[in-house]
Amino acid sequence: MEFQVLKRSHLKRNILIAVVIVLVLSAIILTFTRAKYRTTQSMPLLNGTINYTLADLNIVAMYLSGSEIDTLPDGNYELTSESYCTNEENVKDETITLSYDSATKGLSVSPMIKKGTKCYLYFEEKSGASDVIEGIYEENQDMLAYDGTVDNNLRYIGADPNNYVYFNCDDYNNPNSNTCELWRIIGVFNDNSHGRSGEKLVKLIRSDSLGDIAWNSDNTNNWSTASLQTTLNGDYLNGSGSYASSGIKNDTTRNMIANVTWKLGGTASYTSSRNGLASHFYGYERGTTVYSGRPTTWQGKIALMYPSDYGYATSGGATTNREACLANELNNWNSSSYSDCKNNDWIFNNDFQWTLTPYSSNSYRVFHVNSSGSVDLYSAGTSIWVRPSVYLTSNVSISGGDGTVNSPYTLKA
Repeated sequence: MEFQVLKRSHLKRNILIAVVIVLVLSAIILTFTRAKYRTTQSMPLLNGTINYTLADLNIVAMYLSGSEIDTLPDGNYELTSESYCTNEENVKDETITLSYDSATKGLSVSPMIKKGTKCYLYFEEKSGASDVIEGIYEENQDMLAYDGTVDNNLRYIGADPNNYVYFNCDDYNNPNSNTCELWRIIGVFNDNSHGRSGEKLVKLIRSDSLGDIAWNSDNTNNWSTASLQTTLNGDYLNGSGSYASSGIKNDTTRNMIANVTWKLGGTASYTSSRNGLASHFYGYERGTTVYSGRPTTWQGKIALMYPSDYGYATSGGATTNREACLANELNNWNSSSYSDCKNNDWIFNNDFQWTLTPYSSNSYRVFHVNSSGSVDLYSAGTSIWVRPSVYLTSNVSISGGDGTVNSPYTLKA
């Protein structure tokens, strides 16, 4: 009898091996995916605009400067316009708006979306407002100049430089003349001016006056207790009381305003070229010469311009250039010989304007810019123009516009 050896079938073995391979690969992929989701699930959701976890959102990829990243970037970053989400049909959904708060690493997605929506996040480092202004200096020296002080602050100069900015807006996502006020940028200031160590801050002044208001209704020159100070940092800042409709409109603007140290130094000497130049006032303002018992600094958000802000804003003109203006005392800028100084100074406006700086030889006088262009003294109880001044926090960036009156800079925090 002949026996035939049957060939052993390898089908079951091959199936078993295939199953094992699939399971191993699935485990690897699952582990990688779970790890990636773990790095993104720590991102908090803001504004209550969605009720799903980030795993439900399916963040497919995050990118920084063109390179894919697995964790949220540390530092002052923002989402770029390249960021987007796709719907369940894997089509880009133009109706979805993404925003990111680098301070809290919080993501806001609106409107309500479906589970499984895929999002692609592109990050870039924010350019602060001060960086933008410093970045345009080289090509705009006709309207920007360093002041040559020990701090060498960068200032806008001239009769009408491109330093307009939309501020105190109802809606910073739709900034225009109907939703915002027009303010102007004085310049970029180092920490000796505002006390925030290592920070360069942009300083603004309201383009128009709030009206004729007394510096201090009790006619004393102590800014820490002055009626104007308490009004600006009370009802005006909070948009309450008599400023419910004309004060700071919302928390977005309030959070853009830095809490800084305003210098309250003054002087009794200001009428000669030995003691009345813009450079002299810059030193007085940051000095300790005050009337007896007066403070030399004040901590707060809203105050006024300094005499030196006015002085350094000039570009001079054909008959009297900037150098000559800065070599002449501010008290003498009303002279016909120095008309180019005030006429080419954007802060000058043919009206009386308060400054922050007190006179140190008596208890009631304060420096102001008068309607003829000189810097002189008024009693604190007198009512003249008030133009609030603020420093922006360092995280505020310029998001659009070119600084012209027809296209003011727009801001983003």
